[in-house]
Amino acid sequence: MNRILRAAGLWLVLGVSSAGCATSHQEQQRALAHQRSSDDAAADGQYGIAGSEQRKAEEAHHKAVVKAIDEGKPIPPQTKAGDQPSNEN
Repeated sequence: MNRILRAAGLWLVLGVSSAGCATSHQEQQRALAHQRSSDDAAADGQYGIAGSEQRKAEEAHHKAVVKAIDEGKPIPPQTKAGDQPSNEN
């Protein structure tokens, strides 16, 4: 019984540690997608949604910066109105 619990705990730790491991590039693409959503909402006059999407873009950019530093890569630029996510993965 003790072995089963240890094995289950190990699998849980490995599963949690490997889940959600996006790269800095992926986080920056999320930031750009939120920026585009913010731009679209603002163009439609939905300023509350635009503000929410802008905050999400800023949070995703912050995550991208932290991950870029951890990965030893250049820091990505802050998103701004009109930025579009790339089509490459």
